[in-house]
Amino acid sequence: MLPPVSIVIPSFNQGRYLERTLLSILRQNYAGRVEIIVSDGGSTDETLQVLRRFPCVRHWSERDYGIADATNKGLSVASGEILAIQSSDDFYLPDAIAHTVAALEQDGSIALASGCDVYLEPDGTSFTCSQLDDHRVDPRSLLLRRVLPQHGTFFRRELIDRIGLLRMDLAEGAEIDFWYRALHFFAGRFIPRHTAVYQRHPAQRTQTGSQWYQSLVRIVESNESDPVYGDIFRLSPEDKFNLYTRWQIQTAAIAGQNDQVRLLLDFVTRDARITEETRKWLALHGFLPKPVRRRPDVRHPNHQLPDFNWMWTDRDPGRLAAGRQGSSDFYAAA
Repeated sequence: MLPPVSIVIPSFNQGRYLERTLLSILRQNYAGRVEIIVSDGGSTDETLQVLRRFPCVRHWSERDYGIADATNKGLSVASGEILAIQSSDDFYLPDAIAHTVAALEQDGSIALASGCDVYLEPDGTSFTCSQLDDHRVDPRSLLLRRVLPQHGTFFRRELIDRIGLLRMDLAEGAEIDFWYRALHFFAGRFIPRHTAVYQRHPAQRTQTGSQWYQSLVRIVESNESDPVYGDIFRLSPEDKFNLYTRWQIQTAAIAGQNDQVRLLLDFVTRDARITEETRKWLALHGFLPKPVRRRPDVRHPNHQLPDFNWMWTDRDPGRLAAGRQGSSDFYAAA
């Protein structure tokens, strides 16, 4: 019997995307039970109208203290053995739950598993694909190699039993801190398949967050100063220097501070403390030129490009048929 899954969706004024998110869960090919919990922070847009069409989705709409608080409310009532946190503007690709839960079921030594993600631009058609990775994840690799994408990660309930819920004292990056703390006690893994889509748009949280760099540094420093976490893992001084430089560049780019980005990149090219690992990371994220590939880079399973409309059918309100058919029993009766 497949383990029951609970997916928590913190939400606030993302009603224009929410139906797509819900359908991408409800139309998954997963034989186990899937519980969906939408923890809404009192949205004033069309969010509640959307939720009323899905009587099978547990939800509430009330004031909260931000995304970490909203997520914690959902996780606190979730009943599944496997848990996930999905953003209300992002969505899953077909078979995401089945493939990721299978990775957890097949390897009892890991407690977190994530597929790789696709970045969809605001026009709804332009996209870029992240690199397909297949490696175990530990605290260092999470920070210096690749962060687990929230929208593609599933994890065992025992994580919460061991480390508690998300911290509410971080302005940004509470989910990164959650993975980081968990990986002090548990192992994770990437699976080489694109399973989730990250929707870029002007109002998304990581585009508007003004305290990104400070929060990420605080995650590292606060965990290292904790007598439990700090005794298990610490970054070397070289790793910290390289990591903080990366985050400064990333934060300046998000803020549109192009002059600052150029100054930092010039520093990277001249400072001997910057490692080749950091230069490769910067190239991967488009800050430095990428090396010429000697062979085609196949990034999609079965050589297939993602279908961003796979969850819609001709029975969905106001939508044209696109992708496979699915039951619409989860819609409220008109």
